[in-house]
Amino acid sequence: MTNEEDDKRLSSVLSAFSAAAERAERTIGTDQDLDRAFRRADAASEHVRKLYEDLTALRSQIAKRIYDTERVSLSVLAERWSVSKTRAGQIIRAAKSQGESTGGENG
Repeated sequence: MTNEEDDKRLSSVLSAFSAAAERAERTIGTDQDLDRAFRRADAASEHVRKLYEDLTALRSQIAKRIYDTERVSLSVLAERWSVSKTRAGQIIRAAKSQGESTGGENG
């Protein structure tokens, strides 16, 4: 599969995720039982929080692999990723702390 095809597939997945989130919001928001609506909104937000954490962990692991294999400075990565040098360092450190909390390096 080409990079372009992968990009289209990812775009499709993200669009489907957004559409599903909108449907969930409509379903929850129109529930007349407010206690049930609250529980559903809470469950949905916890689910999304877990997805967010998993994806940010993946981003950090990939960033650390780039940092370790290419041996470039944080300044170079920051420019490449369009973030500050401080933010690039935070992303790299997040992967290092994940490795420590799981008892080893990932990747």
